Amino acid sequence: MGPIDPAVGDVELLDFLRRIEWFPGRQSDLRPHLEAWTTHDYRVSDAVQDFMAECGDLGFEYPRHPAVGGSHTCLVSGTVSAPRIARRLVASYETRIDRELCPIGQSASGNLFLLMASDGTTYGGHDQFLAKISDDGYHALLDISRREKMIPI
Repeated sequence: MGPIDPAVGDVELLDFLRRIEWFPGRQSDLRPHLEAWTTHDYRVSDAVQDFMAECGDLGFEYPRHPAVGGSHTCLVSGTVSAPRIARRLVASYETRIDRELCPIGQSASGNLFLLMASDGTTYGGHDQFLAKISDDGYHALLDISRREKMIPI
């Protein structure tokens, strides 16, 4: 999925993105993210660059499980996530799904790393846990905010 087109977009998705301060034509400075990815040996696909250009450095809070209460944070940032997740761990995820991944952020207040494949599919990983969140980063953020179930791998 390329840049969001508000004229043909999903209304629920657009409303969510606007609530987290995204707007049509938003452009994030990719240089710090590219530097972090290069430093930690990640290949950066066009899908990652397109998504990060629009959504880089966005963040939001979302509710934790009702039994626990409170809220979690989600942050779209290669500069934060690339140095925090071990490259060796990401390589193990890549082997499991036979795809290259690039860290694009974190959710669950930093406990779940967000990783994007070259086609935009977005995954969440923590230690040996890996799950598919959504087919693209935009919907992954919406699904995280709604606490949608991920598909364990």
